[in-house]
Amino acid sequence: MKKLLVILVSVVALNVNAQLVIKEATKDTVIWQATKLSPVPKIIKYGADSAASYTTDVDYIRTGDLETTIQFYELCQSVINDDKEYNLELDGKTIVLRKSMGAAFIWINDSYFYLNSKYLISILNSLR
Repeated sequence: MKKLLVILVSVVALNVNAQLVIKEATKDTVIWQATKLSPVPKIIKYGADSAASYTTDVDYIRTGDLETTIQFYELCQSVINDDKEYNLELDGKTIVLRKSMGAAFIWINDSYFYLNSKYLISILNSLR
């Protein structure tokens, strides 16, 4: 009887260990970067394709999903082309977009960066 009990406990213990499911972790991907030495932030894609989130590495401006990210950079391009200024709320942060020195000036939480038209075209091409 003791041997039967030991065998039964062993079988149950082996089945519990067999339920382990291993999935490979998704890797963050750099979608766009001007140059390695450039102060212009890079754009990083977090997560899998179906639930991906995009962000910059300056103050971590999280632009959200692909559609919202494309809209954000198209808005930056319209700032240059139409010479307009926008204040927008994105991920709970206030972002100021305006044209300065022929580029889109992006200001958030006491930090800022510039994206010129060439960079914006390159970003939008890499996102599409």
